[in-house]
Parts: sequence; structure tokens; C-alpha cells
Amino acid sequence: MGAHLPHLRPGGGREGLLSRRLAVLALAALLLGGGCERASTSNPVAARTPTPLDHAATGTIEGRVRFTGAVPPPHPVPGIASDPTCVAAHPGGLTIQDVRAEDGRLADVFVYVARGLEDRVFAVPTTPVVVDQVGCMYQPAVVGAQVGQQIQFDNDDDTLHNVHGEPTKSPAWNFGLGAKGAHRTITIDHAEVPVAVRCDVHPWMHASIGVVDHPYYAVTSTTGTFTLSDVPAGHYTVAGWHPTLGTRDIEVDVATGETTSIELTFTAP
Repeated sequence: MGAHLPHLRPGGGREGLLSRRLAVLALAALLLGGGCERASTSNPVAARTPTPLDHAATGTIEGRVRFTGAVPPPHPVPGIASDPTCVAAHPGGLTIQDVRAEDGRLADVFVYVARGLEDRVFAVPTTPVVVDQVGCMYQPAVVGAQVGQQIQFDNDDDTLHNVHGEPTKSPAWNFGLGAKGAHRTITIDHAEVPVAVRCDVHPWMHASIGVVDHPYYAVTSTTGTFTLSDVPAGHYTVAGWHPTLGTRDIEVDVATGETTSIELTFTAP
């Protein structure tokens, strides 16, 4: 499939040992993961008839996710020297910011309707969710998708990555993307927040997918704001999940033709 091993420098000491271990992982990913399909490609939602939605009987949930306390400093990532592609992307070294907050507004929060839609069925979007691997990082690191929606993983780096998804309610997957421009698409069968994704070749690479069976979700940017539109009138639990700070939720009543404003607050660890 045109895959190749990352350009690992041989050598002695801890760096050389790490390089050799990464090479073994890379080869294993190519031989075992590169052609490995997930155990199931079923799409249980696609065959169900969506519940008709009366747009005249819907409202909007808008809100803000706040952060209080001191923002933890970024932490350096060891081990990138073993892969020249990663070094070239981060010549000054790679640091990761686990909590991104500006002016008390928190990014990377997956906000979604957690309860209240159980009696409805929603159409599965035909547009895939795209997660790229660029600069030896997953971008974006937090995404949302519907059950049965295609999720496409791209490799924009000139080195081997593997994509190892570990849902607990759906079949796991593990495949290699060995060349720049390579991509693979999967679907997830059951709702789960979050589904963890990692790269076994570059152990600092992590992503999280919030998978729900409806379209009422959003991921916050550094503005900390979100909008859930066209929500059927009713009573709901809205939750926000952050990879480091956990989950917060709030009860919400949505009235026809009205906008309900809410706020979720996370505190420093």
C-alpha cells in the first residue's frame, strides 16, 4: 500500500533502544494493523426510520463553558527525537497543553444532550468526520460524531502512524497509515462518550471521539461557547465532557421558538 517505516536513527543508549522499539511497533502496525479491518462494519441506525421532526416545535440551547482557577502549564513530551518527521514539525521540542482556556473560557469540551432524546431516531449524516494526523498530533484532538457516521482518519505526515481506537461498547480497531496522504474510514456502532484513540508508534498522540445517536452536540473552541439548534421542545440533561477535567451536566427545559441559555463550569485540577 505504499507504506514505509519512519526514518528512525539507529544508535546506542536509551534513544537507540527507543528507536528500535518504535521500529518494531511500526513493523507490527504495518503487518498486522495496516490491513486490519474492524470487527464490525454494521450500521444499526441507518436501517431505522428517523422520527419526523416538526421544526415549528423546536428551540435552541446556547451556552458557555467556563473555567475557574489557574490554567496548568504545558508539559514537554519526551521521545520525539526518535522520529525525524516529528522533530522537523517541532524543532524546539513538543509540549502539550492539556487545558486550553482563555479569559475563563474553556476549549475542547464535548457538549451534548445526554438524556431526553431516547424515544427519537435521527438520520445518520452522509458527510464524514475527519481527524487528521499532522505534526505528529491528532487534529482535532476532540471531535463528535453520530452513531454509524463515517469517521475518516488522514495521515498528513511523512511517517508511519497507526490509529488504535478503544471503544468499550463497540468493536475496537487498529490499523496503520504508513504514507503521507493515506486515510482510512470507520464507523462506531454504539453511543459512547468518550471513545479513546491513540497511536502506538507515537505514544503521546491521543484523541477523543464523543459518539452520540443524535445531532445535538458541539465541541467548544477557546471562546467556550456552543449552540445546539433545532432541539425538540422538552426536558433534557445537557452534559459537557473534557479530557482532563471530567464531566459536568445541567437540566434544561427547551420551549418552542425560544432560546435557553446555560452555563457549565469546570475548575482547575
